[in-house]
Amino acid sequence: MSTEVAPKRRLEPTDQVDKRIELVRRFTLTGFQNPGIFEDIPKGVLMYLLPDDDPEFVEREIVAGAAASRRGENVYLKHVRVSDLVK
Repeated sequence: MSTEVAPKRRLEPTDQVDKRIELVRRFTLTGFQNPGIFEDIPKGVLMYLLPDDDPEFVEREIVAGAAASRRGENVYLKHVRVSDLVK
């Protein structure tokens, strides 16, 4: 009898996760003021926010999004202008 083991997901550095959480927080607060920003986001996707002020973060998010897509997830990458987000 053979048992398949799911591959372990690579843990992400704390700073990447912290920045991701902060971006989602600010994006969500901005959406409460302007719900139109949510209209183009498909339902049921993993969304990665790509801020205009941190190219290294963006590269890591694109890699993470590609990995999620290879696992069969529906992925949506969204460019955000950080200066337009609520603080």
